Amino acid sequence: MGCVKKSYYRSLYLFSSIILLTYSYTLFGEPNFPIELQDLMNSKKQGYEIHALWDERAPKNENSILKGAIIRELSTNKHYELYYLNGKLLSQKEKDELGITNKDLSKFKEVSVSSENFVSPHYKQREERFLTQKEIEKFIRLDGVELITLPPLAKEKLIEEDSKSIVNWEKGIYRIGIIEKLPEDIIVIGENTSHGNWRILPDGSFIWALDIHFPHSIGMRINIQPLSKMSNSVSFLIIPIRTDTQCIGPLNADTIHSLSNWLPTCFSDKVRVICRVEPDSSISEADFEISEVIGIYQDPIQILSKAGSCNLDFTCYPNWSEIGKGVVGLGVVSQPYALFCTGTLIADNDPCTQIPYILTANHCVNSQSGYRGADTVEFYWFYQTSTCNGTPPSLSSVPRTTGGADYLVGMGGSAYYGGGNDFTLMRMRNSPPEDSVFVGWTTAILAIGTQVTDIHHPSGSYKRISFGRKTNNDNPYSLYYHEVTWDQGTTEPGSSGSPLLLTNTKQIIGQLWGGGASCNTPTEPDYFGRFDVTYRLAKDFLEPPAVKFAETSFVIEEQNYTKNVMLTLSSPARSNSGEVTLKVETENASSGIDYTLSSTTVNFTPNSTQSYVTIQIIDNTHTEPEKKIKLTLESPQCLRLAENNLSFELVIQDNDTDTDGDGISDYDEINGIFGFPSDPNKVDSDYDGLTDYDELMSTHGYATNPTSRDTDGDGVSDWVEIHYGTDPTDSLDFVPFESQKIPWFKDVKISTSNLNPEK
Repeated sequence: MGCVKKSYYRSLYLFSSIILLTYSYTLFGEPNFPIELQDLMNSKKQGYEIHALWDERAPKNENSILKGAIIRELSTNKHYELYYLNGKLLSQKEKDELGITNKDLSKFKEVSVSSENFVSPHYKQREERFLTQKEIEKFIRLDGVELITLPPLAKEKLIEEDSKSIVNWEKGIYRIGIIEKLPEDIIVIGENTSHGNWRILPDGSFIWALDIHFPHSIGMRINIQPLSKMSNSVSFLIIPIRTDTQCIGPLNADTIHSLSNWLPTCFSDKVRVICRVEPDSSISEADFEISEVIGIYQDPIQILSKAGSCNLDFTCYPNWSEIGKGVVGLGVVSQPYALFCTGTLIADNDPCTQIPYILTANHCVNSQSGYRGADTVEFYWFYQTSTCNGTPPSLSSVPRTTGGADYLVGMGGSAYYGGGNDFTLMRMRNSPPEDSVFVGWTTAILAIGTQVTDIHHPSGSYKRISFGRKTNNDNPYSLYYHEVTWDQGTTEPGSSGSPLLLTNTKQIIGQLWGGGASCNTPTEPDYFGRFDVTYRLAKDFLEPPAVKFAETSFVIEEQNYTKNVMLTLSSPARSNSGEVTLKVETENASSGIDYTLSSTTVNFTPNSTQSYVTIQIIDNTHTEPEKKIKLTLESPQCLRLAENNLSFELVIQDNDTDTDGDGISDYDEINGIFGFPSDPNKVDSDYDGLTDYDELMSTHGYATNPTSRDTDGDGVSDWVEIHYGTDPTDSLDFVPFESQKIPWFKDVKISTSNLNPEK
């Protein structure tokens, strides 16, 4: 497909991008935003324009998937970030409760993560039990099982259509199967069955069986619709009849529902569907319908001829063999086809976990359930030749992970028409193979000419590799997409979602949207959604939970009081929990006298989003200056520090009455707390020139009686002794000078008793 002129779109994008990235965001709180999501989609009528739109699973409530948006107010050019749940605008409080943090796409922080080999699953997986060969043979030997046969799958016609189809710029639309209605709907409501019969087994369980034959298919995916809430005592099995491939199940109703009712592929053109009701349970609990199936028609032989001859066999490049173990084929249910895309097992930036996140394109997987839903995804691993340019394996023979995935965050968009960078981040529900690799990534900004590599599944076939460089020949949305021109190899439909890798570090920098590159148009560029944009939206999943204080300050009058200081996480603590250390700084406060702290380490249990540290405030009766205790978060383990609220300051205000303002509370003066009682209404109770505070607190080196001018009773006042350096509390200590004659007063002697300033 020839190059499309896109100067108009480039101008439009550059204008909007400058606005988007230079104006600061305004946090939610302004009035008159579209309250309904439906109104947001027509926001221009209300004076707003949408600049970015994405879906996001709430970190603190995984049952909620929200719609996020950045909009521009046309009259002011201000940008706002809004979130909607069930079509309704969320308040700031509601966002906080769900753990939603503002993404602010104008901010940039370079992060780099290395690849790592699979160690072991650090998250709870679904339990899978596979039937033994003896159990399978038992079900295969059943006699008198009814057979439903579909019209033969028009395999050759479909493959011809594929070969003649116009190459789609969005390179994920590669079909490998087609949805077909059964000749008759199969309905089972307890003992009432439209097809098949119930029978009882020796162990007391009941089974219902039916065979489905789809001629010319190489595999089938069965759609089972529970008609009511079936108990988990009812389970289903799909057993291949013509092949020795693995059977599917047993799967209960909850599991089937989590797969959007599409069971994993069973590689056989004839399968046996079995419904089993456990002993001591009733047949009436079985209540379901089967009305359509997917026939898989693509196989490696046809696919081998389909993929362009300029594609490079991945196996011929051993330097990439390890990273390639993280690139996976995705089988996805769409309408009316089954599709094939490429994804990557991507590493997170948490050294304590190894969560199986998958990065792909949003046009491959764009929701949780339904068509192109994460529920329906199957993961095909190591689908590659064993030797350079060798014979490819059968798709049915490579390791496969079923069970679907959890859709976490995703943004649509097109490299030609804007709207986003076309990415989806999923979390596998079951574990990848033990030999798989979690591929690293970087948010670094790339220079034009940077060497890049792509590992992918062109036309749904076995793994290939392409080598090229970053260009900027015709890239209207360069702030959302990398433009790449290939020097060797190419991409094709089925390659979508594959990772763009830095050639020198083998780190992900983007995921494939599409483009015009093919073996027939080798100089046409491809476009990859930029990972630095992806990261800003997916940060809460790829990074450890962020820890912060729920409040930053607390002021209280002095009293015996227990303060629980709350710390919160941006998302639930992972299976390995987490902890953070508290740095303690004080002003006028002493541990054990004014306060006690429960711990300088705060721990979070798995799946928790909050924890506490306790400060016990200790009351006293003394007049004191204001006291401050500052806690600062540092040294997080299996957590990260949030961008705000990293310090908490507790201020203790003194509330002890000091009527005379001498620095000693009335209570302490009246009750003689510091050794002697004194008058709470006088600064100097005994008028000896020394304040009560100075006397009681030994300001001059001695604790003297504030109600007696002569504490030691030696006839010399406390003031004089302190003034001349003698001890006012020691009666044997006295002023060291003799009486002297004053010439004009004959026979008059001055003694120390005459020096009292009060006389």
